[in-house]
Amino acid sequence: MSVRTFVLSREDRDDAFAEVQRLAAVLVRARITDRYGVSAHQVPGRRAWGVYLTDRTPELGPPSLVALAAFRSFGLAA
Repeated sequence: MSVRTFVLSREDRDDAFAEVQRLAAVLVRARITDRYGVSAHQVPGRRAWGVYLTDRTPELGPPSLVALAAFRSFGLAA
């Protein structure tokens, strides 16, 4: 079962998807797309959009050092 974690929010759909593309590029460069994915969804009950990072295999334990470095390069304190 995957675990989806809220990363950030944007008021505009286009801005949210721009962040998705930025984070996706970080995941691709780090070669960790087999485990991690990114998506944007409208926040329930609000007009804002949320950007989420999904760990597809949380049973593998904590993120690797490569993943942590990738998250930090995006500005996430993982």
